[in-house]
Amino acid sequence: MLRILKAEEAVGKILAYDVSLVTESFKGALLRRGHVITSSDVEVLKKAGHNYVYVYDSLGSAVNDLHEEEAVVELGKYLAGGNVEVSLGDEGKAILKSTVRGLLKINSSCLERVNSTGVFVVVTRRKGVAVDAGSVVGIVDLIPLTVPKDYLSNLLAELGGCRPVIEVSPFNKLRVGVVITGTEVFEGLIEDKASPVVKSKVLEYGGLVSEIAIVPDDSTRIKEAITRFLREYDAVIVTGGMSVDPTDLTPKSIAEVADEVVMYGIPIKPNTMSMVAYAQGKPIIGVSSAIIYYSRWNILDVLLPWVMAKERIDRKYLVGLGEGGLTDEFLKGRGWR
Repeated sequence: MLRILKAEEAVGKILAYDVSLVTESFKGALLRRGHVITSSDVEVLKKAGHNYVYVYDSLGSAVNDLHEEEAVVELGKYLAGGNVEVSLGDEGKAILKSTVRGLLKINSSCLERVNSTGVFVVVTRRKGVAVDAGSVVGIVDLIPLTVPKDYLSNLLAELGGCRPVIEVSPFNKLRVGVVITGTEVFEGLIEDKASPVVKSKVLEYGGLVSEIAIVPDDSTRIKEAITRFLREYDAVIVTGGMSVDPTDLTPKSIAEVADEVVMYGIPIKPNTMSMVAYAQGKPIIGVSSAIIYYSRWNILDVLLPWVMAKERIDRKYLVGLGEGGLTDEFLKGRGWR
């Protein structure tokens, strides 16, 4: 039987839930669930502000309810997909961690259904980000201290078509061809500073730049370079000439080579004038030369995790980038923050 008792009356009883302590330098469990309360614990509990505690008369109590620890782990295991492991954390939370470096994928509609219950809370990292092996990608919490077993089983049945909700697609060592456009670069009037940025980003997400071609602002030459790279490599990145100036021929050239243009003009800052397209099932990413200025973080950090995980980038995802797409990197670069 679960009861609430004064701390001094709870001596000899079994603590039903972790008792937490929060200070300026510490946040965590003061006493753990299952601990048999002793007389020396009473003063410790009161100093931490716990004059009352939940206790069980025996560990076999509350057979019709799931304790928070069992409930969050069970839901966490249900939500977890490929390359995600679940363990019990402090204070009755289930911790979901990635077992690989890769792309975090979230079934957003299913996550919303869980969080709308008012019973469970599932918090994840943002969909589409790169995560490392061992990174925490989600936390499952329970608002009440217990939940009826039937409630959880009914919830899992209702969510039947949602699985997996949280998964990680591992990165692959894809070979990338890079096309640098611009007559001024082709003729040697200015140095190519875009390809080092692209190479570092591709390497960061597990790929390899196999070849770089520098071509003038000539649509035929641009299309020839993209077409050859599509034959020889897994993906193509094209930089420069992505705006609407008279000599900016890259978007039109990509569109003429592609089977599908997913989006041109992505709602994110920096690098709005970017393009995602596909030809022969392979991605073609067009980015402006502004990646030179925004070299630390740019649109490649958004798109390359999908490319290297061999996951198709769809228009819905790109449209959704507008919310939160005004990034700190852009604001700092413009001196607006």
